[in-house]
Amino acid sequence: MADGAVPGPGEPGSSAATLPEGGRRRLLPPSRAVRRLPACALALGATIALPHADEPGEGSPVRVATGRVCLSTLTSELELSCGTYGFGDLRHVCRTDATSVRCARTSAVTVRNTGYSVVYVTAISGPRQGVREQGKDQTLAPKQSATLSPGAARILFDITMRRTGDAPGRIEVTHVK
Repeated sequence: MADGAVPGPGEPGSSAATLPEGGRRRLLPPSRAVRRLPACALALGATIALPHADEPGEGSPVRVATGRVCLSTLTSELELSCGTYGFGDLRHVCRTDATSVRCARTSAVTVRNTGYSVVYVTAISGPRQGVREQGKDQTLAPKQSATLSPGAARILFDITMRRTGDAPGRIEVTHVK
C-alpha cells in the first residue's frame, strides 16, 4: 500500500465493519486527531530542528558539509542530535570530482554558533560501530567556533548541542576535513 493510502476492505489494517459507506475512512479534523496522540508526543511540543534543505534522491545518504545548520528550541536540559537533525552523516566526508566520489573518515568538523544563545557542543565518537563515547562539552558563545574531532583511529558518530537562554540554539558547519 502506498504511503498515505487508506486501506480498503479486506486489506491489513482495515475492518469492513468500521468503514463508512463507500469503503473509505474519514480523516479526523486536526482538533480531534491531536487528542488521540500519546501524552509523550504532546509533552515534547517543541520544534527541534529544521529539516535538511537539500535532501538527495532515494538511496543516497545525506552527509555532513559546510553550510549545514542544526537548530534547537528544546529546553536547556535536553540535548539535540545534530547528526540526525541538521548535519547528516558525520562518519565520512566525501569529495566529488567529475568522474567519481571519494569518501574518507571525518577527522574534524568546525562549527560556529550563529544563534543568540550560548550553546554547549559535544562530539560523540568511538573506535568502531556500536561503541559510542561522549567527549567533553565545549561552550560556544554567539559567533564563537569550535573544532570537534573523534581522535586518532576513531569514528565521529554525532555532534550534540544543548542551548541556554531563551533564544533557539543554532550552529552551522564552517569546515569539514
